[in-house]
Amino acid sequence: MKKIHLVLLLLLFLVQPTIGQELTGSWKADLEVMGQKIPLLFHFEKEDGQWIGNMDSPSQGAMGIPMSKVLFDGLMLAFEIGGGVISYEGLLIDLKIKGTFKQSGLSIPLDLLKADDKARENAVQRPQEPQAPFEYEIIDTHFVNSLGNRLYGTITKPQGAGPFPAVILVTGSGPQNRNSEIFGHAPFWVMADYLTSHGIVVFRYDERGVGESEGNFSQATTSDFSKDAEAAFTHLTSFDYVDKSNAGMIGHSEGGLIAWMMAANAENMDLKFVLALAGPVVPIPDLMKKQTEDVSRSVGNPRELVEQQVKINSRFYQMVEESKNLEEAKAQVKELVNEVVGTYDMSAELKQEQINNLVPALERSLNPWFYHFIRTNPEAIIEQIQIPLFAAFGGKDVQVNAAQNGNRLLQLFQGKEDLLTLKVYPNLNHLFQSAQTGAVSEYAVIEETFNEEVLQDIAAFILDLN
Repeated sequence: MKKIHLVLLLLLFLVQPTIGQELTGSWKADLEVMGQKIPLLFHFEKEDGQWIGNMDSPSQGAMGIPMSKVLFDGLMLAFEIGGGVISYEGLLIDLKIKGTFKQSGLSIPLDLLKADDKARENAVQRPQEPQAPFEYEIIDTHFVNSLGNRLYGTITKPQGAGPFPAVILVTGSGPQNRNSEIFGHAPFWVMADYLTSHGIVVFRYDERGVGESEGNFSQATTSDFSKDAEAAFTHLTSFDYVDKSNAGMIGHSEGGLIAWMMAANAENMDLKFVLALAGPVVPIPDLMKKQTEDVSRSVGNPRELVEQQVKINSRFYQMVEESKNLEEAKAQVKELVNEVVGTYDMSAELKQEQINNLVPALERSLNPWFYHFIRTNPEAIIEQIQIPLFAAFGGKDVQVNAAQNGNRLLQLFQGKEDLLTLKVYPNLNHLFQSAQTGAVSEYAVIEETFNEEVLQDIAAFILDLN
């Protein structure tokens, strides 16, 4: 019997490392949540005798999310992400790990299948991302904003002395780096590459507190970001290779709102033109109400749920707009939620669950930026514009509705139609990608980063101003 035990122990000792090595590499899975499949990739390796790993969620543009703990004994796998916010436990059986994924109180069965070593590379295809060698100059530079923060960025300049037409690029809402990276895409890098290849100087920069730039992003408002953009434009036009008679800016989404602000103040900085891509035109509460409806419909929510979301958000935006200050708005959230949810046709238990979820979510959203943003009326700004403007909208945009905003822009430019070039691209989404539905969930899975027809129209508008 002792010999048999010795043989079994020897076999386990010899086999165990081999089994353990089977975890190394990439594993793929589809997480099913509320009828939707979210593809995930998990990557494991051994470093200094300890297992480490990370997770990708390509459809959400989240790559390389580190695991805070990985345990694997050859058969059982357990890991945590975010200190336990996400956890997983599973059993390795024939190159499949059968287990349970846990997050925010939900437990969901999730099986991991061994994936090709190039799974991460194949998960995100970005064929438009610029590749060296480049036939233009790349110049790292920085400027100082009104608070004394250094904001760092990159200028791409055509070969030669110039002077050349020039633009700054201004990003949309949320902390953005100079490439405006989102969902695995780098649209401003793609745009800069295209425009500079066609003879236009482009300056893109990291927002305050993002990337290499100094400052505090969380306390800044759209007005603050507009001042940063003005400082960026002044910096760009200080170079001899920039044609100051043909220098402007391009803004996307909230950057489009900043385009209106800068255009209204064009005389004070010698700004010659602006391009607003999916820029808000109508008062922000109206914009957000339509956004709530379009986004909710795009994910397939039933009519009743869409109406509930529109109702609560509309009341919330109205409350913020009418409040005297941010603190007063925060103090009214709980009462507002109780009042609105009280009208829902559902059980008392479900109502309380809704209240428990909505109150902290809305309170968290009330920061200086949001308070300022909701109370902004782009129409009053746009009426002051007296320089050439190119405005573009995507027909499938669920964040800035093309009909709502494009039609109002036409009305605001009555009597000065010669200044406005308006384009609506029927099949493009908010990021100006060719889309099926326009839903936010499509952004990461679409390979196209920025539609080339729009890039051509942008370049033509700038170059034709010469």
